[in-house]
Amino acid sequence: MTFTSDELILALVSLVRATRPAMLRQEADGFTIDFEAIAESKSPTEADRLLLKIRALMESPRENPADGSPLSLDLDAAEARRVADALAKLELLQAWPADVLDMSRTLRVRLTADAGPR
Repeated sequence: MTFTSDELILALVSLVRATRPAMLRQEADGFTIDFEAIAESKSPTEADRLLLKIRALMESPRENPADGSPLSLDLDAAEARRVADALAKLELLQAWPADVLDMSRTLRVRLTADAGPR
């Protein structure tokens, strides 16, 4: 499945908020995500492995990261559903600007279409 950088960030934040909110660190200019605990875990959960998978893609070198080219991430049906569920949960937890809400809803539709029926 392909993602824009913004979609991937939204998916990552949604998963963190849904599974490990303590990983989010508020900073003066936004936030960071502390991956140390799950990166060192001897028995990572499925959600942890998905977070690390997204992190690896976001940190992978690209020819021209500023060109907005899509990022490709292989998700199985369960992973796609997990991301879609996390996005839905985050939509309910707080108010979002209309453009972010639209992006989240559009991404959820694509994720659930790729994941197939439950």
